[in-house]
Amino acid sequence: MATQQLTIPMFPLNMVLLPGETKTLHIFEERYKQLVTDCLLNDAHFGIPFINQKSMCNYGIEVKISNVIKKYENGEMDIAIEGIRAFKLIEFSQVLPPKLYGAGVIQYEEDIFEKPSHFLQEITKEYMWISQQQIIPIDAFDHSNVYGIARLLDLSPIEKYELLSAEDVKAKEEFLKPKIKLFIHLVKTENDLKSKFVLN
Repeated sequence: MATQQLTIPMFPLNMVLLPGETKTLHIFEERYKQLVTDCLLNDAHFGIPFINQKSMCNYGIEVKISNVIKKYENGEMDIAIEGIRAFKLIEFSQVLPPKLYGAGVIQYEEDIFEKPSHFLQEITKEYMWISQQQIIPIDAFDHSNVYGIARLLDLSPIEKYELLSAEDVKAKEEFLKPKIKLFIHLVKTENDLKSKFVLN
């Protein structure tokens, strides 16, 4: 079901954040120094549409500035951001006068409240154990969702984008399941090779 459309400032990057994921950015371009300053003054968020091979993609993530880590004498900044909500980019303007930065008309994806399926939880727990010897509590995903599981995985920007752009929770789960199974297979194969190397 479609949600309402709205316009937010845009900071296109060759990067994909998932909801709940954090990242540090160094802000040096004048237009984005202005964008960050405006967001801080107005307690506003901005959007990061994914740039892949110099082309802007149709999906991105709304982020909030959680902390200004450092301010430099020349106006540059290091900021910490957190992914809030995925969106579909409906329209993009490179510059939105009188501002230096651009903006986009977006449509949010539906809020995802569902707890991950039992099968997805189980294979994620298996992956975390064989890859990091980390035991995940039985109730670890009670207040999580499919993005909570995805944040535990070492997904590439392209894979994160494919997850964001999947149309609903079921599609997102179906995208993740073979990824996790592959990760499990690769880790097991690596561990077997290490074991044989030691034995020889």
